[in-house]
Amino acid sequence: MPAIARSFDDWSQRWPALARAAGIGAYERLLLALSGGADSVLLLHWLAASRPAALVRAVHVDHGLRGAESDADARFSANLCRALGVPFVQLRAELAPTAPGLEARARAERYRLLVEEARRSGHRTLLTGHHSDDALETVLMRWVRGTDLPGLRGPRAELVWNAPGQAAPVRIVRPLLTLRREEVRALLSARGLAWREDSSNADPRFTRSRVRHGFLPLVRALGGEAALEELRAFSRAVEELEAEFASATAHLVWRPAPYAAATRARDEHALGGVLARGELMALARPLARRVLWRLLTEGTGRAPSRTVLERVLAELAAGRCTRHSLGRGWSLHLRARELVLVPPRGGQAGAPRMEQPFLPFPSQGPVPLVPCARELGVPGILTLDDGRRVSAEIVRAAPGAAVCRAELEVELDAAGLQGPLGVRFPVPGDRFHALGAPGSKPLGRFLAARGVPREERAHVPLVTDRAEILWVAGLAPAERRRIRSQTEWRLRLTLHL
Repeated sequence: MPAIARSFDDWSQRWPALARAAGIGAYERLLLALSGGADSVLLLHWLAASRPAALVRAVHVDHGLRGAESDADARFSANLCRALGVPFVQLRAELAPTAPGLEARARAERYRLLVEEARRSGHRTLLTGHHSDDALETVLMRWVRGTDLPGLRGPRAELVWNAPGQAAPVRIVRPLLTLRREEVRALLSARGLAWREDSSNADPRFTRSRVRHGFLPLVRALGGEAALEELRAFSRAVEELEAEFASATAHLVWRPAPYAAATRARDEHALGGVLARGELMALARPLARRVLWRLLTEGTGRAPSRTVLERVLAELAAGRCTRHSLGRGWSLHLRARELVLVPPRGGQAGAPRMEQPFLPFPSQGPVPLVPCARELGVPGILTLDDGRRVSAEIVRAAPGAAVCRAELEVELDAAGLQGPLGVRFPVPGDRFHALGAPGSKPLGRFLAARGVPREERAHVPLVTDRAEILWVAGLAPAERRRIRSQTEWRLRLTLHL
């Protein structure tokens, strides 16, 4: 055999070459999504044969939708990994087979499980076996279902999965996108290696199956292989155009909400965000549409519908201030100077606690609801239901010494405190006179002026002394308790995240 042929057939160097092209280090820990199909099986063989040895672990997601065939796929994958000496784990996806959108739900659940396993096991790179034909089918499926320009670029060779509210992003790499389906099968067949065929790939219920077995053969019959190559070239052209757009708009990102410390636990601070309205409106409408699509997709983990996208763009252009529901509890607020992406609340942690002081007998009329303040000792520390803590202490300082008024820590005049202090959440009727303000105003108006969305105002802790609000935690202390030149004893309040 000629030397060049032996080099081409040397599988020990196939993965190192792909890894170098993808920027993957030789000793990087890898997680492989192993379905048992030809593409992921080929990638597994190359990883197992790699020299230097690849640090790989395989994970098989069983959707349980094909009965005995699904079980056989899982056994095949486990046995193959055992034979190749590759660590293996099997996960089970729970799906309702009769509910609509099975194809999309299965894909979403598969990726969710894969990314969770990657985070759990300490892997930061997830490999999938998608090839060129998979990419072309995906582009056509998006086109048929309706998509904006970014959707026509096809699956990327690499993306970062960073779900809202979750740390440790996972890099997803598709190293086989340069290969065709026939090439993958030919490489395996030449060595007599087996793989599994998924019968659902021929099921006409699924869009991908209809594209693969109906539309693409028709395109091939009309224009030959050249027609398919033109489709691939179109997708590549879109990708190049998208790269140009991305470089021009990458600086537009959600900034952390300035009120986040006042309303959320630490692990929720990165959710949602704020964007200056003028930055978006300075763009041409097609570019603004693309940026808004990206921002909402990145922010919520789900692409917005075309209807919502067009409505938001129209109202931005008209200068309106409105709110839009984005589904799954997310909302977008269009304000005069900014856009605010508001996340769903994770349960009722930190929500206001209310008490009913007497039974609602008809003769007594409506039952008033009163705030239930939890006692805060001085010195002392109180843990809220969402994990945040509020502490209080009395400190002595020389008159005229600098006053601490950070976002999460304030100092107030301790003279005349009636005690004990309490911590509660806002209720209708609350008023507050903020430090430096000319007078008191309804607390709701104060929170609105500070940019806190209505959905999050009920989660702002209030430190009180009897009926008086001393501190709207994370936002402002009370004017009446300001430190004066003769103040010697100070009440120091801190919000711990």
